[in-house]
Amino acid sequence: MNCFDCDALGAHAAAVAVCTDHAHVTARWLTRTIVINRVAAVEPPARTIRRAVCQAARDAAPVTGFAAAG
Repeated sequence: MNCFDCDALGAHAAAVAVCTDHAHVTARWLTRTIVINRVAAVEPPARTIRRAVCQAARDAAPVTGFAAAG
């Protein structure tokens, strides 16, 4: 198996991970608190890679906690 990032750049490096056919890649926006208690997004977004079956389970789960309040 090849590295996900190297494969995207056309290079090849051995890695242990899920293949690109079964990976679900999403941006995850991290935030930080700045002056006067404002929240700002951190650039660039982080990347989350999950197996397709794990992403399907996450999509099917009800939204709870802080995410539900926003």
